[in-house]
Amino acid sequence: MRKRVLVVDDVPDWRATLQDILRNDFEVKTVDSYQAAMEVVRERSAELVIVDLRLSPTDEEDRQGMELLKQLAEHRINAIVLTGYPEKELREEAEEKYKIFEFIDKSILAKNYQYIRDVVREAFRILERKEKKKTEAIQAASALQTVSFPEDLSSWPLQKYRKDK
Repeated sequence: MRKRVLVVDDVPDWRATLQDILRNDFEVKTVDSYQAAMEVVRERSAELVIVDLRLSPTDEEDRQGMELLKQLAEHRINAIVLTGYPEKELREEAEEKYKIFEFIDKSILAKNYQYIRDVVREAFRILERKEKKKTEAIQAASALQTVSFPEDLSSWPLQKYRKDK
């Protein structure tokens, strides 16, 4: 089964670009709003979410993306922020409070589309390692072996398993 990525961005061009970049490796669903994203989250139809922080083309103060990050954290779904507004305070809040996997400035990504593909691949590599460890622990428990369930079996937040962060 292909890994599922949800892209949440109010700009159609960004949604289409991200879908084009990722679709060869992943199943990509795109939505343009907080409400549509929450429907996908409730269905558990995404394993990783790429979130734009501002989800309104007309409201400069809109930060529905931060509210979405809060909901993703509560649902223990890993997220990547992709924003045109890479303010330091927002980055710190997203990383510290909502444990995002990566914070990416759209202006940087526009120069190097491979970067987002690499970040998404890294996230799924870590998720696969975590799932393998969980499976091994469950198999050991099924065989009535003594098993401990260490914290490193958790697949959220992935942020803490990155080697370079």
